[in-house]
Amino acid sequence: MFKKLRNRMLLFNMISISVVILLALSFIYFITYSNIEREHNRELQVMINMPFVPENPFAGDMNIFIPAPERFSPGYRVSFVMFVNNENIEFVNSYLDFEDSVYIEALEKTASKSTGKIVLEGRKWAYLKSDFQLDGIQHKKIAFLDVTNNTNTIRNLLLTLAITGLLVLLVILFFSYRFADKAVQPIEDSYNKQRQFVADASHEFKTPLAIISANIDAIQSSPHETVASQKEWFGYIRAELKRSTKLVDDLLYLAKAEIVEFNHDTPYNLSQACETACASMEAVLYENDIQMETNIDEDVIIPGDGEKITQVLYILLDNAGKYASKNGKVWFSLSKERGKAVIRVINTGKRIASDEINNIFERFYRPDASRSQETGGFGLGLSIAKTIVDRSDGDIFVDSNDETTTFTVRLKMA
Repeated sequence: MFKKLRNRMLLFNMISISVVILLALSFIYFITYSNIEREHNRELQVMINMPFVPENPFAGDMNIFIPAPERFSPGYRVSFVMFVNNENIEFVNSYLDFEDSVYIEALEKTASKSTGKIVLEGRKWAYLKSDFQLDGIQHKKIAFLDVTNNTNTIRNLLLTLAITGLLVLLVILFFSYRFADKAVQPIEDSYNKQRQFVADASHEFKTPLAIISANIDAIQSSPHETVASQKEWFGYIRAELKRSTKLVDDLLYLAKAEIVEFNHDTPYNLSQACETACASMEAVLYENDIQMETNIDEDVIIPGDGEKITQVLYILLDNAGKYASKNGKVWFSLSKERGKAVIRVINTGKRIASDEINNIFERFYRPDASRSQETGGFGLGLSIAKTIVDRSDGDIFVDSNDETTTFTVRLKMA
């Protein structure tokens, strides 16, 4: 599916760019060709309007003569002018050492049109005809201009533009492929995450549903028992329903947190919130044989949604307690650093691998799968914490070594 999407993007991009390049190169070619043709016509017009007057009367043979320099300038490249009467050549004004048969061939090739191009002696010539009267008799004057070099220039230009366009398209094809690949990658990642999310959510719901189903079967297998005698089965069902309800609430919270605007204007005493959260969690940690130390700066005020930031504190403390080593320790600190309120929650315990750290804030992700049943969590807490911190214009990240794991939150101060 994504390969087809990438190919379609690539095809659309290449077609669009190819059309633009073709139009641009065609414009360059057309402008150059038009300018050269315009110059040819201008030179032919100048030549045809020159006052060529035969110096000798017609004697029966074709006369080829060289006029005075001021009458015919060799500055007009290689050219000659032919005087014709009744389709017969009377005179030729030429600097060229052509035989008479060449001029006769030129006359024959120009018989059908008043202007155009012909091939003569292996070279390309442009010509232009004009009528004039001499001694009361109607004559024709035909000017010829050698345009071989310019024709070759046009041909070389066309070849150069074609090669340049092809090379540019190949370069653009390479970058377009890279661009299309990078453009599709976030869509593919999002799709894969969505699929993984559905699979993980289904897996998390599967366990409590299976337990509920098993307990209902146990109750149905003893239809004559009283409710009181089967209280244990109902207790299991209620516990799994409560667990499922919490999972649904967490998922709904994550969905809403991505679209609901947070309040960033209300001042919030983070110091008091940290002290309250630590005091609430200290007893829980103590019951699990985990010591806790705190270092909280006073009067740390931040703008934001106090309820949601408080939730982040409890999530981080709860996570530290779940994954702290046996008889381990948790350190909690709040300090002011470079205009930021910095929260650090450190716990002793097993190191989180570097490849797992990159996924630690993903939904349903738990770095230590073997302890998932012990912690009883769904792997949503840190994802919720990151969502809240991100929406509060803050940063959250984790660092882990062989002895401790540190979660750090940075929030702007009021």
